[in-house]
Amino acid sequence: MRIAVCQTSSNPGDKAKNIETIRATARTAASWKADLLVLPELFLTGYNVGSRLRDLAETADGPSLKSIGEIARNEACAIVVGFPEISGDELFNSSALFDAQGNLAAVYRKIHLFGPDERELFAPGKELVVARLGDRVLGMAICYDIEFPEMARELKRRGADIIIVPTANMAPYFEVPTTFIRARALENGVFVVYANLCGSEGDLVYTGLSGIAGPDGIDLARAGPRAETLLLAELPDKSPDDLFSTQIEDLQLPFSR
Repeated sequence: MRIAVCQTSSNPGDKAKNIETIRATARTAASWKADLLVLPELFLTGYNVGSRLRDLAETADGPSLKSIGEIARNEACAIVVGFPEISGDELFNSSALFDAQGNLAAVYRKIHLFGPDERELFAPGKELVVARLGDRVLGMAICYDIEFPEMARELKRRGADIIIVPTANMAPYFEVPTTFIRARALENGVFVVYANLCGSEGDLVYTGLSGIAGPDGIDLARAGPRAETLLLAELPDKSPDDLFSTQIEDLQLPFSR
């Protein structure tokens, strides 16, 4: 499986512009023959928009999610993206997985909410999610989830060989992408795919450092802390000799501002 990870900034509150960023990035990822594109936590709306998230939230079959499914189908590239999900009176910090045919294959609701702001805004998820994509099994997590070894271990027990982690990790927590991600990969013998924001939103400055760590705990690809970057790595089925990775920095995506 060939996986692309997009590290970029979101346009806070502007779903239309963020969808166009997804479209442009998916087109590039597809040109690299990526099977899966992973974008950051709450990328659809921006992370640090406070109570506006409730007004911006959609159901899992909402119009923005349908548009992202169409992008996945048009580019023949699966997509994972973070979004605020409304269900009844509850708001969840969720991520959606679309397969390469544009079908909504899975929705995961963040279980471990970070800090008082998230706990005030969101209800915690209650279900671990694994989903098959081709011949691989993806375990789904969001940001703070991956700091808990037990969660990664249980995803592995349920068959995951890749853990996908959309993220909005902010300063000063630089040790999360540089230490915890590689540790979770090594502890469990899985790939960990970590897609973070970069730049800033309001009073938050994001750490960047998105990456793809292999089952040996070694980076296959790693972004810097500030530049918009598209990473690409080939995840081998069996032999480490099949490993391949590359990256483009300073993406300057046309719709990312």
